[in-house]
Amino acid sequence: MRIRTQTLPDSGGKAAIIISSPRSRSLHFPWNLRQSFSANIATVKLVWWPVAAMGMVASMCTEPIKRRRAEKDLDAKVAAALRERARSRQRNFRTVNSITMRLPRFKDGLRDIKDVFDQYDEDSDGTIDNDELRSCLGKLLVQMSDKEADDVHRYCDIDRRDGIQFQEFVVLLCLLYLLFGPDVTRRVSEFESAKLNRVFDDLIDAFLFFDKDGDGKLERKDVTRRMNEASHQERTPSHITAQLFKEMDLNRNGKVNLKEFLYSIVRWAGHETEDDDASNEGSP
Repeated sequence: MRIRTQTLPDSGGKAAIIISSPRSRSLHFPWNLRQSFSANIATVKLVWWPVAAMGMVASMCTEPIKRRRAEKDLDAKVAAALRERARSRQRNFRTVNSITMRLPRFKDGLRDIKDVFDQYDEDSDGTIDNDELRSCLGKLLVQMSDKEADDVHRYCDIDRRDGIQFQEFVVLLCLLYLLFGPDVTRRVSEFESAKLNRVFDDLIDAFLFFDKDGDGKLERKDVTRRMNEASHQERTPSHITAQLFKEMDLNRNGKVNLKEFLYSIVRWAGHETEDDDASNEGSP
């Protein structure tokens, strides 16, 4: 229950007591409530809040908080996995051109992942919702609590369209591969697991090529430095590197994490659905 006062128009400065409460809650207040506040109180007004509306408002208020917590928690886990990978593996890429040359292989691997996406998109609406994600995680034998599954769903819903579309599904599988190992891809497809492993290894190593300090975040200077390391004579124009970084920095916070990098690589590889095309028309 909330109580506030509001000055009444044309009342000589008198006010009303506004009491707001959901209908399902019993409301008790003394009859001399006016006197207990002020002699200038003119009336008492009750405003009922529908219970359903209150639940919707509460959800709207708490969702950004849950999303930020999920972002922080999963960013930390991904960064730790990237550091471990950088210590234990030899990096595949030495130049930006070597990454560019792999884009056709990325695109070929995405075709296989699209078939997997269609399999888990049980109602064929182009989106994997929370229930479908839980089913997917169960089939992949990824052990997560309900809260962890909800957090993964929030984390991979990059465009915040209330579900995971294909580009985000690629990000999801790659993150699961990084965090849980190659058993994930084997359960995705016994016959295509080796190909998927190569694609995900290349995608992660491409990120690590730019993430030279190993903190799991790319800044514009990281991208600029790496793109110009191969040749000191033919430097990439600054407006090109600025645009490239801007396209990857989806939340405009000046840093690019792995999921933003993966999402952008999928787009640049050229595998987009009609919905993705429409959503990217206004992209910078």
